[in-house]
Amino acid sequence: MSAQTLLSGGDKYYSYSGMTFGDVSVPATIPLILIPNTGLRDSFVRISAIYGEPNSVAAGSGLGVSIKLDDVEIIDSQPSTHNFVSDHGSFDIFVPRQSKLEVLSINTSSNNTQTRGVTLIGYYL
Repeated sequence: MSAQTLLSGGDKYYSYSGMTFGDVSVPATIPLILIPNTGLRDSFVRISAIYGEPNSVAAGSGLGVSIKLDDVEIIDSQPSTHNFVSDHGSFDIFVPRQSKLEVLSINTSSNNTQTRGVTLIGYYL
């Protein structure tokens, strides 16, 4: 799981999970990014999901993303299809200063071993 890294100009930060996957058991979620404190300024954040080839394309087997701010789920996206370009694009959110930001992967039993990851860039306002 990755935390944030401040860019050299001091006005942006980034984080990425790298590609990961679950094991054969089926946890409900896999942690991808955890930023315990986003800093002293409000920010605009773009989070982009990345998915590998699915093991199954059956209805209801698509992976998803859950985004939490201060332990409150603000985005729960788990499309029922596998059209990754349109279904799994990016998410733009406003993040208040000193927030805890967490990104989780939502699993399904048929695609738990499918690769997935996220990238994040935050722009301080």
